[in-house]
Amino acid sequence: MIYLPRTQSISQSRRRFLRYLAGGASSSLIFGSIASAKSRELSLEYLCSRFPLNSRCKDYLPGVQAQDTQEKPIQVDVLLTQIKPNVPVLVQGLPNRDRAYLVITEKQQIAPYAIRPICTHLGCTVAWQSTENRFVCPCHGSQYDAQGRVVKGPARRSLPIITAIVKQNQVRLVELSPAIDPR
Repeated sequence: MIYLPRTQSISQSRRRFLRYLAGGASSSLIFGSIASAKSRELSLEYLCSRFPLNSRCKDYLPGVQAQDTQEKPIQVDVLLTQIKPNVPVLVQGLPNRDRAYLVITEKQQIAPYAIRPICTHLGCTVAWQSTENRFVCPCHGSQYDAQGRVVKGPARRSLPIITAIVKQNQVRLVELSPAIDPR
């Protein structure tokens, strides 16, 4: 009867199992502490652009104020009396003097997103053509509707969007895309 080698292999496998268990548990604890530390670092800018109805965002104005083409701040009550539904409004105010188009809904309201006029095919700047009622890319002819969705290729993806927040009679532009694409 030789039981000695078998007990040695069982004790070795038991030790190996305990080492794996201890290593996995310590790795889980380390990963959990790193992940929770990152989640606590949410900026108020990020929080209020994703969840504008959050109670901490009541008086906070995220992003930058949208301006018209003459660099005057846009006032919502004045803008809504001058615009037509489904006709995007060109605004500026983003860093690097980038422009965006505010989307005006059927109910004559400003949508919670603005369109970046950058063609998703090759990155050319698209412009709103009021005669065609579409955004048209001058490089390869891609066309997009008033919400930035592809109507005619070669582009396959919709125009990129950023968050637009209407608050305190201002339109604020945040360079983050909305949590859910509302198109």
